[in-house]
Amino acid sequence: MSYSFKRSGRRKLGYDIGQVDEFLQTAREQYNNSAKNLISVLDVRTARFKLVRNGYAISVVDAALEKLEDAFASNEYQRELAKTGYFEFSEDLKEVKEMVAARANRSKGRKFSKRLWPNRGYSVREVDKFCSYLGKMLDTKANLTVKEVRVAIFKSKRGGYAEYQVDAFLEKVVEVLQREAAIKTSGR
Repeated sequence: MSYSFKRSGRRKLGYDIGQVDEFLQTAREQYNNSAKNLISVLDVRTARFKLVRNGYAISVVDAALEKLEDAFASNEYQRELAKTGYFEFSEDLKEVKEMVAARANRSKGRKFSKRLWPNRGYSVREVDKFCSYLGKMLDTKANLTVKEVRVAIFKSKRGGYAEYQVDAFLEKVVEVLQREAAIKTSGR
């Protein structure tokens, strides 16, 4: 089944059409029958595809995956909330949120492991600034959006923070926001 995403062009790299179509077909089956355990929100969040010439345009597929992730998160967290109950769900959320806030509020230059010189990583200054912003938003319960976290980009610097740690942290922030949205949706 083809999803007719825009193509990247003959000379540009894009996502492998077969891999994307197969993944989205599985996601559709899971979405239509939540009793199946074919794919989870984490699978959507961490989906990776081979790059090929004239594949699907990366930005278009990534945007579709973000919407799909939000839909899966909403369904998954609503089911978890119904299964575990409001108190246990909110206690789990509180623990994850405290862990995220503690990391975000660490002292400058010490929030994540640094890459050894001359390897490159995310700019320490930019990541620290964004983490401070996240920490304030989480502490004050201000309206932080998933999109704000997803669009965060950092310059590459020698000796910068390890990308995989920063990316994993940002994924946890997204999870916190999606879990909070599930609680709001439940009417509590």
